[in-house]
Amino acid sequence: MPKLYIPTIMRRHTDGRATTEVAGATVAEAFDDLATRYPGVRGLLRDNDGHLLPHINVFVNGDDIRGLDGEKTAVTDRDEVHVIPAMAGGAR
Repeated sequence: MPKLYIPTIMRRHTDGRATTEVAGATVAEAFDDLATRYPGVRGLLRDNDGHLLPHINVFVNGDDIRGLDGEKTAVTDRDEVHVIPAMAGGAR
């Protein structure tokens, strides 16, 4: 099963877990499995239509899925999936 790295801001919905193994052959299936086990993350990853939120960056083995097949990007048992919310704000 792929290993999914959970950002700090989402860990309150994953019993404090920083990583978890997820089932699925694609990033979308891995997210579905994560949301089934931890329903609180669903709204942090996807909008009401089920699309990945635009401020959520996802990397599979260091590669941005936007340059791959998006949520259809294939994952295997050896892969690492990192979820990284975009930062906002800055100095004025």
